[in-house]
Amino acid sequence: MLEIVIGSVVEDKADRHYTICEADKATGVGFELTPEGQLVFTTIFLRYNYPTTPFRHTADLLQCSNPLCLLFRFADFSELQEEPGKYQLKIAMADPVALAFGLALSHYLDAKHGGGWLVEVYSDAWPMFTDLLVAAKPLQGVLRIYTSVYDQRVVVADRVVYNLRSVSLEALAAKRQWEGGKTCRVTTPEFATVAEKEVLEVVREVWEAGGFMSLKYAQERFGQLLIKAVNAGFLRLDTATMAVKITELGVRALDVH
Repeated sequence: MLEIVIGSVVEDKADRHYTICEADKATGVGFELTPEGQLVFTTIFLRYNYPTTPFRHTADLLQCSNPLCLLFRFADFSELQEEPGKYQLKIAMADPVALAFGLALSHYLDAKHGGGWLVEVYSDAWPMFTDLLVAAKPLQGVLRIYTSVYDQRVVVADRVVYNLRSVSLEALAAKRQWEGGKTCRVTTPEFATVAEKEVLEVVREVWEAGGFMSLKYAQERFGQLLIKAVNAGFLRLDTATMAVKITELGVRALDVH
């Protein structure tokens, strides 16, 4: 079953509940890909103009040299926890990462456990992949996609929820504040007073380049140091432009050092 929720989080229970929101437990995303899961990753990479060979296991993303793979490397590829319970998926909260893992995980759980599962992810890129979403409709569990995007292609879903609560256009225009319900909280890295010299050099080069650099060039030049700089909060990934940009935290780190 496919659900699309426009607005705030809705509550539900399932034997196996996976979400990108904070939960009682956390889990890695190491699991074998079903043929449907392989198709999901292959299609998404192709449509972002980064074609790649099919993956058989999610951990294969770690060996991928494709620039888009950098976004997926922030996931924890340790073994997926499959005992009944509520888990937080350790992945990057960014498009198309969450959508790809959500779809692939749904097919995996359906093949192995049948029903009784719920996978929740956030994506605003879902209208690009309605053909892949159709394949989630016959599944016995529930794939729930949270989004802030309304598109007529929402009819692809079995269930659509508008959970906007007290929000009105008048309130947004006059008061310029959000009065709806809360969505998932995004955690941000704490400011690191001490950073590796090599990481700071990466940040400095991005700053001297104008504050941003193409993701492909940065990955080829800095490798794993780029991931460390992003994890530290000194740089951020802009998926829309496929670039890395310096953050206020990164500027502060250069000032401190």
